[in-house]
Amino acid sequence: MRKTTVFSNKFGYWNIAAVFGLIFFLLPTAFAQTANPENQQIESPRPSAVTLNVPPIKDSFTFLIFADRTTGTPEDISILKDAVVDANRLAPDFVMNIGDMVQGYNATEQWLEQMKEFKSVMNELKCPWYPTPGNHDIYAGRYAKDLPKEQHEKEYEEHFGPLYYAFEYKNYWFIVLFTDEGNSETGEKSFSKPECQVMSDAQFQWLKSILNKAKNAEGIFVFQHHPRWLGGRYGNDWDKVHTAFVETGNVKAVFAGHIHCMTFDEKDGIKYLTLATTGGKLSRIDPAAGLIHEIHHVSVRKSAEPEITILPVNSTLDITTMPTRRQNELPKNELPTTKPEQKPTEEKPVQGTVL
Repeated sequence: MRKTTVFSNKFGYWNIAAVFGLIFFLLPTAFAQTANPENQQIESPRPSAVTLNVPPIKDSFTFLIFADRTTGTPEDISILKDAVVDANRLAPDFVMNIGDMVQGYNATEQWLEQMKEFKSVMNELKCPWYPTPGNHDIYAGRYAKDLPKEQHEKEYEEHFGPLYYAFEYKNYWFIVLFTDEGNSETGEKSFSKPECQVMSDAQFQWLKSILNKAKNAEGIFVFQHHPRWLGGRYGNDWDKVHTAFVETGNVKAVFAGHIHCMTFDEKDGIKYLTLATTGGKLSRIDPAAGLIHEIHHVSVRKSAEPEITILPVNSTLDITTMPTRRQNELPKNELPTTKPEQKPTEEKPVQGTVL
C-alpha cells in the first residue's frame, strides 16, 4: 500500500501556504488589540490643523481610604453608609480602612455584634476592602477582664484578617502595620504610654522583608492606626521604621488615623497623613482645621506621583436624582404672565413736607 502524506496531496502545499498566510494576516490585528499604542490619533472626517492623540493605555488605578468610625453615637453608622454610597459611585479598585471600626472596650459578645454591624455596611461596597486594626478593635477594657493579654486579637484575626499583612497590586505594594502590640515585657496595651507603642522585632523583621520584596516596585503605601511618627506618647522607635522606608527608596505615603483630625507632613520625600473620621466622633465640624467626616481619594498613575484628594462624605450625587428637562419646565398655565407696562403716577407733594 502506498503511503500518503500531506505533501503527496496535490493541494498540500497550497493548504500550508494558506495557513501561514492566514496567520500573518491575523497577527497584526491581534497585536493591535493588545498593544499599547503611542500617538494614536482620533478618527474624524473633518480636516483640522490640530492633532488630537488618544491617551496611551496606562496601569492607572484609584483607591479610597476610610477613617475612624468610633466614639460617636450609634446613629453615626449612617455616615459610614453614606461613605459606602460615595465609594460605589466613585468606583475605586479597592478601599482601605485605617482602623477603629468597632467601639470595642467590651466583652466578646458585644464585640461580635459591633463587628457584624460594621461588616454588614462595608460589605455593600462593590469592590474589595482591607482593614487595619485600631485600639478600639483590639482593646477589651475593664469590662472584659477574663480575656487574655492579647484581648480581642483572636476575634479580630478570625473576623477581619491578619493583624499585619501586605499585598501587591499593579506593581505597587500596600503594607498594613499593627500599632497596638503592647508592652513586650508586661503585655499591657495602651496608646498613651510610649513603652506600649513599640514595634516588635518580629513585625519589624517582617516589614523589612516586605520592603526588600517591594524595592523594585513603582511605589509603596503604608497604613496603620496610630500616627507613630508624632512621637511622644505614640512611642520613640519610629526613626528605625522611617530609615527603613528611606533606604527602600520608593515609599510614597504613610496613612494613619486615631486622632480624628486631618494632618499632613513630609519627610525625606515620604508623605505622612492622618485622616479625620468616617462616622467617628468629631469635636466640631471645621474643614479648615481638618475636622470633617471624609474619605481620602488616591489616584495612581505609573511614573507619576500619586494624587491624594480629600472628599467630604456625602459629596457625590446620583445622576438619577437630577430633574428631567420636563421637570425643570413650568406648565404653560403656570408660566408667569407679563403685566402691561404702567406709567408711573406723579405724586403730588403733601403740604408741609419737603421732597
